[in-house]
Amino acid sequence: MKIIKVFAPYSKYSLHDGRIQKMTFEHGNLVFHFDKIFSYDDDGEHTHKAKVIFEQVDVDDMNVLVFDSTLRDVFHGEQIDFDTYQQRYKNSEFEVIDEMTNWGQAMFQGWLRTNDVPVHCIMTLYFGGRMIYDIEDESE
Repeated sequence: MKIIKVFAPYSKYSLHDGRIQKMTFEHGNLVFHFDKIFSYDDDGEHTHKAKVIFEQVDVDDMNVLVFDSTLRDVFHGEQIDFDTYQQRYKNSEFEVIDEMTNWGQAMFQGWLRTNDVPVHCIMTLYFGGRMIYDIEDESE
């Protein structure tokens, strides 16, 4: 028997190059506050100020890998939890380069920028609900 996995169509929205300026945890939901996210349609590329909400997140299962620099041949860093990330990097931005979401898991790779100095960062979280794009405006 052959089973073919069918993936849903691509989302209209992309977090690539968007910067998470702040994260909040509200009523079991993890909220990423973005400077902008992108959408694509027949008229081209558009930017939007937005929040992305992950429902039913257990932040105890969330981990963040923060490296000492940008990735090259050898790398060093540490794995931290959500609370440590919030304390240490509250004035930093996380620029999403790669985003992967499926089956209640989200993984983001990109640049964690503190005082505009980037280091490589990978953030993984698990969620039991929906992933919601809360679009605040329709800017170009």
